[in-house]
Amino acid sequence: MRSLGLSPDSESDGLQERYSSKEISSLFEEKEASLEEVKQAFDVFDENRDGFIDTTELQRVLTTLGFKEGSCVENCMVMIRSLDGNKDGIIDFNEFLKFMENSFC
Repeated sequence: MRSLGLSPDSESDGLQERYSSKEISSLFEEKEASLEEVKQAFDVFDENRDGFIDTTELQRVLTTLGFKEGSCVENCMVMIRSLDGNKDGIIDFNEFLKFMENSFC
């Protein structure tokens, strides 16, 4: 999330202190996230199940996860733009997958 310019609030920082990135990665069944696991993560953000993550959906999920930056629509728009390869203003599954691949590699 930090690669998107996000920093979790203090509650999330506590989680990061308790769990190393290695331990967090081990939550996935394999060393790398499977396509099914990435799809499940995408579906968390795609609340209306239209196949895309828009600014409103991103804002809701990030706020729920405790990311203060996620409460600001403008910040969410910047995040969307940073991942939006085809510049349509929303994140499709392939763009999300590319982000996840870059995050785990």
